[in-house]
Amino acid sequence: PWRYTADMAMKTISQLTTRYYIRVEVGDRPGVLAEIARACGDNDVSIASVIQKETDDEAQTAEIVIMTHAAQEADIQRSISEIKGLKDGVHKVGAVLRVED
Repeated sequence: PWRYTADMAMKTISQLTTRYYIRVEVGDRPGVLAEIARACGDNDVSIASVIQKETDDEAQTAEIVIMTHAAQEADIQRSISEIKGLKDGVHKVGAVLRVED
């Protein structure tokens, strides 16, 4: 049975480590995926898989779905902040979800 002991340290949410699902709407142009991957890599977030689908031929937009390997919340948040800052190619970050296996 579980018991509370005073010497147990609580982790902050920024220390949480889990996998993440990230959905991003982007302009469908060369290099956008590389910029997103660079933002992840620069913040110690490893990408497990990527799916890109065209969503609007006329508007030339695409949806990128990324699954990460286990990463700390703080690293994910820094990555998302950088991705949102890619104004030339990123229209919006639609979802960032924690994934528990």
